[in-house]
Amino acid sequence: MTVSHLKYMITPQKYKQLPMDLNEIFGNKRRVVVEIGFGGGEYLVAMAKKNLETNFIGIETSLTACDRAQKKIYNEGLKNIRLIIGDARFLLKEIFSHESISKVIVNFPCPWPKKRHKNRRIFVEYFRNTLASSLKEGGYLELATDVEWYAEEVKEYFSKDQRFEVENIEKNFKREIKTRYEKKWDKMGRDKFLIKIKKVKSEEIQRLLKEQEIMPHQKIKNLSKEKLESIINEEFNTVSGKTIIREKFENDEKIILRSITVEKELTQEYYIEIIKRDDEYLIKLDPMTTPFRTPGVKEAIKKIANKVAI
Repeated sequence: MTVSHLKYMITPQKYKQLPMDLNEIFGNKRRVVVEIGFGGGEYLVAMAKKNLETNFIGIETSLTACDRAQKKIYNEGLKNIRLIIGDARFLLKEIFSHESISKVIVNFPCPWPKKRHKNRRIFVEYFRNTLASSLKEGGYLELATDVEWYAEEVKEYFSKDQRFEVENIEKNFKREIKTRYEKKWDKMGRDKFLIKIKKVKSEEIQRLLKEQEIMPHQKIKNLSKEKLESIINEEFNTVSGKTIIREKFENDEKIILRSITVEKELTQEYYIEIIKRDDEYLIKLDPMTTPFRTPGVKEAIKKIANKVAI
């Protein structure tokens, strides 16, 4: 296997303009189907192979899963699949334009059954708001699960939302293409549930990312070593969340700060560098890291400059 199988990955953090232009990415204007949490990629690849006139995007949080799926795509010679690594709740909101997705498929997600984990469930209110924008009018969300109470909960949430129409839950449904676990559970006789939800009314949403290509640099005349030490492990608020500086690395050329910014559903870890020039210090994003250029990340640069300047 060569690195050529890596060509199926999309890294939206590197795009100068968001939301993405899917027609440009695929080189055509075909309908787009998104699978969230594709695991090993068996279902996604089989769907793409069977539906060559449809473009597929898989979203996963696991780098290992993405690598395995890319090898499957490469071996099948498919050109109608792309993969993205990250949190689907954030990605569908920020990198997909209004009414750009025809269908969203979620196969057997973790239901997060404990009450304290309720906000980790994917179909919370802000994700329903995202679907009301990113799904085409008349487009579908399809959820398959082996947890009956979870299917009922999702049905209840969407039934109360006038932007969607909900079909009855189908118990022990049959699909021509199945996930790996679905095949296993069918052999075990385990119950499974399918719910289809149609979007009937569109609604625009406010996006977090604006001017993705603009990342401010800050310049200061003098730097206080004492003030720099004092911000390590300090948490400070930004306009859209909070940032904490976790570690400092230093050599003769530069200072590197390991930073974490939390904004609503997005948590990013990245590095900020402080470089000594002839008569000033330059504070900027380290070029080896590629966070989304969110308001919180941009503001972190400015606040660090203010905190360490003399």
